[in-house]
Amino acid sequence: MALIIYYLRFKNLVFQEVMYYSKALGLTQTDLAKMLPNLKQSQVVPDPSKWAIIAPIFNFPLQGLDILNSKLAPMAKEKGIQPFR
Repeated sequence: MALIIYYLRFKNLVFQEVMYYSKALGLTQTDLAKMLPNLKQSQVVPDPSKWAIIAPIFNFPLQGLDILNSKLAPMAKEKGIQPFR
């Protein structure tokens, strides 16, 4: 049970970071989808314009969040956006 809680906590942290950078960069759901290779039809990319308290648990994988985070963090640094927490 502890591993599940840790996984969900970590996924939520990465999700919040991706949403922070997406909003700061003015990106849309479509922009984020274009950054993801091999996106499946069943995967719904999170929408930065909608408020979400937790990460999508079932319809978007942690791997997709990691890919977005690795692309958005350098873009935000380049634009002078403060790092996430």
